[in-house]
Amino acid sequence: MKNYKFIRFIEFGDLFELFFFSAILTLIAIRIYLQLTGFPQIGSGIFHIAHLLFGGFFMLFSILGLLTFLNNDLKPYWAILGGIGFGTFIDEIGKFLTRDNDYFFQPTFAIIYVIFILLYLLYKSIERIQIFTPEEYLINSINLLEDLEIRNLDKEEKEDALEYLAKSNKKNNIVVFLKKVFSGNIDLPDQSPSSYESLKRKIRRLYRFFLHKSWSEYVIAAFFIARSLLYISTGVSLIYSINNHMAAGTVSSLLNSHGLPELIKTFALISQAILTIIGAIIITRSRKRAYKFFRAGVLVSIFILQVFNFYSNPLYALFSTAGDLLLLGALSYVIRVEK
Repeated sequence: MKNYKFIRFIEFGDLFELFFFSAILTLIAIRIYLQLTGFPQIGSGIFHIAHLLFGGFFMLFSILGLLTFLNNDLKPYWAILGGIGFGTFIDEIGKFLTRDNDYFFQPTFAIIYVIFILLYLLYKSIERIQIFTPEEYLINSINLLEDLEIRNLDKEEKEDALEYLAKSNKKNNIVVFLKKVFSGNIDLPDQSPSSYESLKRKIRRLYRFFLHKSWSEYVIAAFFIARSLLYISTGVSLIYSINNHMAAGTVSSLLNSHGLPELIKTFALISQAILTIIGAIIITRSRKRAYKFFRAGVLVSIFILQVFNFYSNPLYALFSTAGDLLLLGALSYVIRVEK
């Protein structure tokens, strides 16, 4: 039996986030469309074509694309297509958990939320395994070499390739050759970057242009503080009531009046506010550390606050969670850029 090796793609996080966010946004778009159009059906008579089938086809095309084409530039599009398919598919999960195929099954939003959270936790658990072997670094640099043949690599991508090679086996002749290639000592055809790569470069340049402004860090801090205040404003009455009960020393009355879930939600509101304030204080000293505190506050919102929102107001929670996930993706991106 062959000894198969699993070579990890170092930048898989970008592809996962494209898949993840496109799935969330597709789910929201479908719910909005169905709500506005009165839940139309495709088919007539005994036929009813569920949109779950379209999700399956989108995921199939995504898999076939990944199996067929080597181009790294196409991977983001396959990830987005797969996310659209998964979002379309998972939207109808309620039909397959009930005897009467109830699309409006009340716990559907909560089940979908748990599935996405588990997906995110799986991704983070893989991401934390950051110890790559010299062989994996070499294979990833060779992977970038394919892009160098198809299009131009920007300065940062070439630096990434050289960094991978620095962590590879320096005695390997392939490593020596690739260092010359990525250092520009060997000429290769001049090709234009893909639209996706062009967009990434523009975003990166825009971010760096923004950071060069003296007021940029204050704007970032103000944004996250305003976001935190917005969340707290939704729970002011609850916080005020709990404070009165605590002042009176009637903890049992507090639990009977509001229940443990509301108490947990209140502490979550306070926790994310504290994390945001810490990030705002230290952002002028270390943007990367500040972003990590902001990200921790967003995670508190996703894993605690939104859980209770899904129980009380599922549709609002879906939109709110989508916003938090987009913000989480943006923070993850700028943290990688800061590194």
